[in-house]
Amino acid sequence: MNRPRRADHKLDTHTASGSMGGAAEGSGSMTQHVHFIGIGGYGMSGLALLLRRRGWEVSGSDVRRSSRTERLERHGVTVYYGHRPEQVAGAELVVYNTDVPEDNPERTAARDRGLPLLHRSELLARVLEGHRALTVSGTHGKTTTTTMLAVVLEAAGYDPTVLVGGEVDRFDGNMRAGASAWAVAEADESDGSFLRYHPWVAVATNVEPEHLEHYGGDFGQVVAAFRTYLTRVPPDGLAVLGGDNPVLRSMADGLTVPRALYGLDPAFDVWADDLAPDAGGTRFRVHAFGAPPLTARLPVPGVHNVVDALGAVTAAAHAGVAPAAALEALAGFRNARRRLEVHYRGIVTIIDDYAHHPTEIRATIAACRQLTTGTGRLLVAFQPQRYRRTRNLWEGFAAAFPEADAVYLTEIYAPPGETPLPGVEGRRLAQAVAAASGVPVRFLPDPAAVAEAALAELRPGDTFLTMGAGDIYRAAERLAAAYRAAPAGRAGSG
Repeated sequence: MNRPRRADHKLDTHTASGSMGGAAEGSGSMTQHVHFIGIGGYGMSGLALLLRRRGWEVSGSDVRRSSRTERLERHGVTVYYGHRPEQVAGAELVVYNTDVPEDNPERTAARDRGLPLLHRSELLARVLEGHRALTVSGTHGKTTTTTMLAVVLEAAGYDPTVLVGGEVDRFDGNMRAGASAWAVAEADESDGSFLRYHPWVAVATNVEPEHLEHYGGDFGQVVAAFRTYLTRVPPDGLAVLGGDNPVLRSMADGLTVPRALYGLDPAFDVWADDLAPDAGGTRFRVHAFGAPPLTARLPVPGVHNVVDALGAVTAAAHAGVAPAAALEALAGFRNARRRLEVHYRGIVTIIDDYAHHPTEIRATIAACRQLTTGTGRLLVAFQPQRYRRTRNLWEGFAAAFPEADAVYLTEIYAPPGETPLPGVEGRRLAQAVAAASGVPVRFLPDPAAVAEAALAELRPGDTFLTMGAGDIYRAAERLAAAYRAAPAGRAGSG
């Protein structure tokens, strides 16, 4: 592809309220009060805070208090705990997410009152209208790549609006309210809702069998959805594909829109080589669009993080940010929370990560291997999520841990109301991991039990890693607190 040129900064700025000017269908007035059912979720809380920052009255409900709901309350959002019909009173628009069932009392009340209802992705699509939007989707790496891309555009002075599926310290949690026409958003493929967007640049990091329950159990439908997502870019836009993924690499030649590939292959438009661990991070060379190579360093470990950085560099280049400037912006990169987040570093190292897919688990364990030195061991705790998902990925999970020195595996984390499946149990999965990965495995019921066991077994120089999309991070938090409180950092007896 040709070297990208900087896009026009003088696009008409479209605020969230402007883009939703007629959101309350059937009314001639501007919607002023939006109510979110499930406001504590990553995607929902970011949208709620963005609208609040832009002058809307915002309320919402969730089943439990969290750091995200508390942040919303500090910004003047009314948050209810529990779902009750009367909580939609006064709202002119009600927003829900995929996990909110049809018979939710607030969703039912909104229908009974004739209030317009929008899925979270429909609201995000309206927010992105009129913006020059760069979106990121994929089975893995969405949040990291989105965060990197946002950091690069911010450093380049683009002042983007950002919506990301993780907590980012340099932003307002999981969002940034920019004042320009630029926007960066994480696009969720799990339920097909990413097909509601019309991005200028569409990034796909990778495609693997995941969330098949939303695609009729057919991986072919997942692949078709990604193809549609990528081909929605306009003629002056760009589809950016993670070429190391065989699905995307085979898809690239059939696309009828401008496209670029990134990864570790010299055949790609942007690629890296000479990767080497470097003081807790990774040093590497970047070859971008045929230009002379650039030396770069990320302060976070892992090949997967280097590849995510290449995706951000490729997308940002189409917006006019030179690869050298993008890599300079990433030299001080701090990832979103729960992405190789270090909770304690001292006599041992304690890390937490959101990895909850076999591919992510392998990549995260490999990254943490960079941090172990001498005779230090890597002890891993994993909490599987959802019964059907665990069943679908059973063999992948079982074989994902060969590079760990020992594994703690908990009971399956499932949302309230999900029906257990016969034979899909944490204890049985622990046995499968021991057989397929060939490492010692202990089944422990919950994060508290994991923390207690690890406290007794960790030795100086060890690294302890928690992984999962549920509440396994509590084990890392509890363990880190014990080490900080112990004399001379000595908390365990191992």
